[in-house]
Amino acid sequence: MINNGHPRVILFDIDGTLIKAVRRPEYRGAMRAILMDVFGTCGRIGEVEFAGKTDLAIYREALEPERIGPDRIKECLPRVETAMVELMDRMAKTGEVYRLCPGVPELLDELAGDRRFVTSLLTGNVERLAEAKLRVAGIGHYFRERGAFGSDAEERDHLPEIAADRIRRSLGREVPAHQFIVIGDTPRDISCARHFGARVVAVASGQHTTEQLKDHSPDALLADLADTGSVISLLSKI
Repeated sequence: MINNGHPRVILFDIDGTLIKAVRRPEYRGAMRAILMDVFGTCGRIGEVEFAGKTDLAIYREALEPERIGPDRIKECLPRVETAMVELMDRMAKTGEVYRLCPGVPELLDELAGDRRFVTSLLTGNVERLAEAKLRVAGIGHYFRERGAFGSDAEERDHLPEIAADRIRRSLGREVPAHQFIVIGDTPRDISCARHFGARVVAVASGQHTTEQLKDHSPDALLADLADTGSVISLLSKI
């Protein structure tokens, strides 16, 4: 691992990479109800493709046809976040909400004990919802460095720079872009890593197949994160 004294910063996507929803229809239905309560409409939320997008982008696509623009969405975002976190807590009391993707707990545990790596997040979820999802899934304690979230910017391509600025300040050192590694399950994860100059590992544990992800030329492509030793070796060399 050639890093000139810098750690490798691993930026994990959440949905489809770390966790998979067990009760997706229930969750989507409750989201529509929350949007109705906050905005008076859920717009075209049922027609929006979620994969790899930020929550701000999802809400805008759904609500813009109802003449609800980005400014109002941002103004109301704290209400939406609060309601979504409350939803997570309610669902968690009535059964399993998320299932960890293969190898995730073992990999996070290994990374936590390896000083070569810093573990953080790069997700389209708004920040409080991201924290709630990981808490409910039982892995929130692994992410102590604040990364970037769907409440920080609408365009996912802008998130790596935001995460990098926060982590550099926290670590008190300059970490070059090529020492960051994005791990995600969608073409948008690959795109945002390329935009920033980070490395990217694509995993086919979400909605996209290995063939679909291969077309976007990630630095590495895995079926999942199940082989902890191989993943650690890859992250140290990529």
